[in-house]
This record gives sequence, structure tokens and C-alpha cells, in this order.
Amino acid sequence: MVVVRGTRVFDVSDSAGSFALGGLPAGRQTVRILYGDSLSYEHAITLKREKTLTLSVLLDVAAVELTPIVVEARGIRAQRSLAGFYDRKKWRFGRFYTLAELERRRALLVRTLLNESGVPVRCGLGYCLPLGRSGVHTCVLSLVFDGMRLPPEEVDFIRVEDLAGVEVYKDAFDVPWEFRLGLGDCGAVLMWSRH
Repeated sequence: MVVVRGTRVFDVSDSAGSFALGGLPAGRQTVRILYGDSLSYEHAITLKREKTLTLSVLLDVAAVELTPIVVEARGIRAQRSLAGFYDRKKWRFGRFYTLAELERRRALLVRTLLNESGVPVRCGLGYCLPLGRSGVHTCVLSLVFDGMRLPPEEVDFIRVEDLAGVEVYKDAFDVPWEFRLGLGDCGAVLMWSRH
């Protein structure tokens, strides 16, 4: 994950390691690259208005081959992962897209999946928002990617072919308790990457 400190701008690199960040303010910024659960790289850069800066970073990630182990996770971390996805799927409160279903829909946009789930997506100039209902009022669904909350307008930047699971909860009441904190009184879209 590539993040610009102090902003909400970030990107997740593709399988080749490529990423793109846009709409950044001019001036001195700090770029952070997180690999796994830790900070792998941090560097200050100077951005100029309406100019593109190319940044190449080589991460030295030493892989150590370990003996396989089996872990049965029951904590909050497991519930906030793809392992929790299959446990929650048994409840049948939301609409679930498994890896096999996403494979069949890999050419689609995430907003198409949402429309298919009965979630309208309203698009404006350069953004799209998934909408739900809170009582009689329209509200914007929260977007969660691998347990991390994203701005809802990022929905069109996530590719179906990069996902291993999607959960759609149209109503705040149906959102699993471990994801409700700070999400407000609307539903949520939980997405899990293939990593």
C-alpha cells in the first residue's frame, strides 16, 4: 500500500508493483510504502503543480521458508479477515461474492456488483458513491478494504479481479459488529483482496 502522509490519498500496488496517486497538493510531501503490516519505506518528495513525478522503489523483502503450521484464529483479527468472510457468509444477512463468483465477473466494475446486490451507485464528475438508506434518508455506504476503511468514492478504483471476497450490507443493522465502530448509521461494503 502506498500512502501520502497527511492526506487520504493512497493506492494498492498491482501484481507488478505499479501504483498511481493523483490529486496531490503541491509542495513537500512524505510518501510511505507499507508491505505486510509494517512500514517498509518512507521518503520526502517535492511535488509541483500539474507535473507528474515518477517514483521507483525497490523493497528488499527477504523471504524465509518456514515449516507449515495450522492456526485456528478466533480473535477480532480473524473476524476482520477473509477467514471471517466465510464465517459471516453462514449468517446470510448480507450479499456475499466468493472468489469463484468474482472469477466469473472479473471484467465487471465493483459498482456493477453493488447494483446487482440492490445498492444504487450514484456517479458524478470523477466519482461514484454507493448509496443506502438510513430510515427514510439516503446515506453513503462505508467502504472497507482488507479491514481498513476507505473513502466511499474509491469504489471505482478497486478491480474485481483483485478481490477474493465481497460482502454487501445495505442496512447498518446487518453490518457485523466488528466493523460498525465509526461507520455511522448506514450499511457497508467489505472487500477482501487476493493476497
